Amino acid sequence: MSAPEQPDIDLTRRTEPLSFSEIALALGLSSRGTAHKWHKPPLQAAMGGKAPTNKPPLHAVAEALKSPLGPEVLESTRPRFPVEVVLALGKALGYLDADGRIVEEIRTKGRGRWLPAAPTIDPATKGRRVYINHLAQALGIRNESVEQSLARGTFTKPDGTDEIDRIFWWAATANTILANAKAPHRF
Repeated sequence: MSAPEQPDIDLTRRTEPLSFSEIALALGLSSRGTAHKWHKPPLQAAMGGKAPTNKPPLHAVAEALKSPLGPEVLESTRPRFPVEVVLALGKALGYLDADGRIVEEIRTKGRGRWLPAAPTIDPATKGRRVYINHLAQALGIRNESVEQSLARGTFTKPDGTDEIDRIFWWAATANTILANAKAPHRF
């Protein structure tokens, strides 16, 4: 007999800070390991002795929200993260929609690199971020075509990278790309 499935955590109603296990439940992750990786940078040995180039995603979002993480988070063996940080990270990475609900497509996404099903929301600016898959679909081409054009330098450079280093364009930039291609879709 299998264990009963735990219900998702509704971050729009939650007020208490979340543990790694609760973050995993709230974002529909298969295990707490991913949440832990979002808190701790890779060991320098795993990085070839180099320091990580970016802050861990939970820390970067907390900084963007101007929500300081105190010693109870940074130095604890069992840190608990503020709800607003987890909610903003979930929206920024595409695990949660704009209303803070789990995006159903991520439940079956599998392992490895993936792109969000819909544009995401930047934690600091609340601006919409558009990814390769969104532009490719709106242009009626494959993701690989955009990636190849980027590599050749014939596609508009991305505006930045998100908390887990996926490239994106702001909605305004994406709309300019679509207008220049005379594509009817807008973000």
